[in-house]
Amino acid sequence: MLVTLLFLAIGTLAHRAVAASDDPAPAAAAKSQSAHHGSAFIDPLGFLLFGPTLGAEFGADKVSGTAYIRWFNVGLLSQALFLNKPQSFDFSYGIGLRGRYYLLGGLSGPHVGAGVEYLSTRVDDPVNLVATSSGYLVPQVEGGYRLGLGVFYVGAAVALGYAVALSSSVDNLPGGNSANLFQAVNESKFYGSASLEFGVYF
Repeated sequence: MLVTLLFLAIGTLAHRAVAASDDPAPAAAAKSQSAHHGSAFIDPLGFLLFGPTLGAEFGADKVSGTAYIRWFNVGLLSQALFLNKPQSFDFSYGIGLRGRYYLLGGLSGPHVGAGVEYLSTRVDDPVNLVATSSGYLVPQVEGGYRLGLGVFYVGAAVALGYAVALSSSVDNLPGGNSANLFQAVNESKFYGSASLEFGVYF
């Protein structure tokens, strides 16, 4: 009788141990803790190109959407392409939305995407005392790679876009009165760019 009770007790404990090992809850919890729901990032390479960028990304696994803002007028390439001496930028910016598809999932690894940006520029001409304001819509496609480093990441991408001129105007600067003699020149054109993102997952 004692031996029988001992075997029953051992069998009950073994059954509980197997049931505990088959319980998917710990694995699901670990997966939930490791899953990314988005990120926040900065792109300092923009200081050399078309302005530094701040953005927030939301998504999971292979698909994400991003909203960002670009400080366009401080980019060195922006100044080289858009200005003639002694012109200078007033505050100019870009606001954009894009979607990405990560081929390997986890919001990391190789990715492709597409988006659109609205770009607003204002160029001051201190010689003629006029300022030219312009607006562009920039659809674009991109591809790149993101390296995950725990809760942090670094990523690089290249993009090809087409800037479509939407609006333009010429205004007088203080002391000027000849804006009506000038006409803004907006040129729709293809352009290429690159980004280097440093971010943190959440």
